[in-house]
Amino acid sequence: MSAELVAVGLTPVALPCIEVIRGRDEDVARARAACEEADLIVLASSRSLDTLWPDGSFPDVEAAVIGPATATSVVERGGTVRAIGNGDLLALVRSLDVENAKVAIPHAPSTDPRALAELADRCCSLVSVPVYSTAPIGPSGERVEGAVFVSSSAVHGWALTRSFDDVRLACLGPSTAATLQLYGRDSDVADHHRSYRDLALGLAELVGV
Repeated sequence: MSAELVAVGLTPVALPCIEVIRGRDEDVARARAACEEADLIVLASSRSLDTLWPDGSFPDVEAAVIGPATATSVVERGGTVRAIGNGDLLALVRSLDVENAKVAIPHAPSTDPRALAELADRCCSLVSVPVYSTAPIGPSGERVEGAVFVSSSAVHGWALTRSFDDVRLACLGPSTAATLQLYGRDSDVADHHRSYRDLALGLAELVGV
């Protein structure tokens, strides 16, 4: 997301709102073995990479990923990226030709269940394993003009230590936007903005860049 913000003239400020919690050892081992035997690995987040391959490696298997940052991480590890999605896992799944493929998708428990179900229907074999989870943490109080939330956990984390007032807000996906509404705020960037680039463009317009 940082690259997309810089590209539209914004200055990204890292304010972590979630803590990543590694999954059970047996689940991580199962997911790693499935990835090594698969025809395609689907990644909704780069967090799966550090969880499964902390040594910086990647199997000799093509990957379909969400976001250019995850794609870059795969390539830097020596992997090959077949497809890159723009924040919508279900749309990415629907774009893939996996009819005769063995697919592995290591993920978080909060991953869109519609995408997992459709992937299971479309491929010949699917191993779907939660390998990490996230928990909200409160960010620092550094002043910012806007904030981008890409998960519901991040919204909850922000609310632990900060107000949503006087900040322009952008949310990736309807579930994240719905979580923000629990705190009495709507996303300032229109709901149809679903890619990282669209979020960055919408936020830049709002803050006058």
